[in-house]
Amino acid sequence: MPTEYGDFELIAYDDKTRNETHLALKKGDWKKDEPVLVRVHSSCHTGDIFGSMRCDCGPQLHAAMRQIEKEGKGLVLYIQQEGRGIGLLGKLKAYKLQEQGYDTVEANLMLGFQSDQRDYGIGAQILRDLGISKMRLMSNNPKKRIGLP
Repeated sequence: MPTEYGDFELIAYDDKTRNETHLALKKGDWKKDEPVLVRVHSSCHTGDIFGSMRCDCGPQLHAAMRQIEKEGKGLVLYIQQEGRGIGLLGKLKAYKLQEQGYDTVEANLMLGFQSDQRDYGIGAQILRDLGISKMRLMSNNPKKRIGLP
C-alpha cells in the first residue's frame, strides 16, 4: 500500500472474539529473533483521521511510519480499541467532560470506565503470527511493554 511515508504491506486480522478487524502495516522482512521496530497503535478516529488537537495519536502514528520507512523494515500494529478501549461513543462523551476541565483519566472514570481498558493480548498474537519474537517498541506507555512478548 503506497502512503506518503513509503510503501507498506497491509495485512488484516479478523478478531472473531470481538468481531473487529486489526491491521498490520508491515515494511520489509526480518530474520527469526531479530529485534523488529514496532509501534502498537490503538485506533483513534478523531486524531488519526481528523487531526484532533485533544491527542497526539495522529502525529505518533505518522512518526512511527516515517521511522520504519527510514529503517527499511518494521511494523505498525493498528489495534481497534478506540479511546483507551472505551469505544468511539465513550470517547466522545469523555471529550464533553474534558471541555468542562477534566482530564482523560478523570473523564473515563466519571463515565464508569477504567482509566485504560486496552487489551494487548490480540496484539501479542499478531506479532507472533508475523514472526516477531523480539522488538524495539516505539511507545511511551509502560503498560504496552507488559502486555506484549
